[in-house]
Amino acid sequence: MASVPLTAHPLRFTARAETDIVFHEFAGSALRGALAQVLRRTFCPEWRAGQTDVLHRALCPVCQLLSWERDTDTEGDVRRPYTLTPPLNAPARIEAGETFTFGLTLFGEKLAYLPYLVLAVRGMGDEGVGRRQDNGQRGRFSLERIDAVNHLTGATRTLLAPGRAEVSTQTEPVTHAHVLQAAADLLVRLAAHDGQLTLHFHTPLRLTQHKALQKQPFFAPLIKHVARRVLDLCAQHAGGRPAAVELKRDLFPEAQTVQMVANHTQWWDLAGYSSRLHRKQQLGGLIGSATYVAADWAPLLPWLVWGQVTQVGKNTVKGCGIYTIAQDMVVT
Repeated sequence: MASVPLTAHPLRFTARAETDIVFHEFAGSALRGALAQVLRRTFCPEWRAGQTDVLHRALCPVCQLLSWERDTDTEGDVRRPYTLTPPLNAPARIEAGETFTFGLTLFGEKLAYLPYLVLAVRGMGDEGVGRRQDNGQRGRFSLERIDAVNHLTGATRTLLAPGRAEVSTQTEPVTHAHVLQAAADLLVRLAAHDGQLTLHFHTPLRLTQHKALQKQPFFAPLIKHVARRVLDLCAQHAGGRPAAVELKRDLFPEAQTVQMVANHTQWWDLAGYSSRLHRKQQLGGLIGSATYVAADWAPLLPWLVWGQVTQVGKNTVKGCGIYTIAQDMVVT
């Protein structure tokens, strides 16, 4: 696999509920909506007036994060420079005094926007998130700590400690070298499991193939979406697409040989609201697990590891498309 110039900066926010917080069935949509509202209202004076011109969008951090538009000569789909990880194990109702965590990952050159995100998360806590309750207010929280977490190496760095006001910008970035090492380690483990590998889909995976919604977790469409997403992120936020990568020659034929040998997924019908589109938006997708077998995982694993970092499919900024490779490799 050719070198990928992308870096990712995963951040974990720990918050304490000041009042009861009640989320809808998928917290990611509410968190992203609250984040976008605070960013726009606080840092983008032209957004409310609806007069964002090309020069403004090129300079405004909010427009760069929320409504980024690529140059027309750039290949691929528009990829926003961040993703969100909702609380995966928290209950729908978080009682006052309890803590919960969620994540944001910044890609490539957009780490410079970290201060805006920190201020916006604090603003989210002050204004409230989730459903309006009997008093007409949303649940409020206080930001307790921020950690940079490299899930591939296990390295963690505290950016904001409890009781402190200063925020460090020194993260634990995920690099292509980390991805290659993780892929090499996986390859050794797979040899002991007859080449079988299991993926856990934690939040809705929504993929299309030839404009048709995919309701089975077939491997080839998944890895194609991952690879195209990673290359688009490189092109749009990391200085350029690696010229040596030829997906149709180097990846797609190998992906077609992978067989799905177990499928424990189900379709989660889910809807949210898009403030950009001003209408309801379908967020539903596959959740659960699936097991695959391949004769040669070597060319595929780096892309699969990158997909854990970037998320994949529709609505990643709302927390969709999160998957992990099972630690025990096989689910029976």
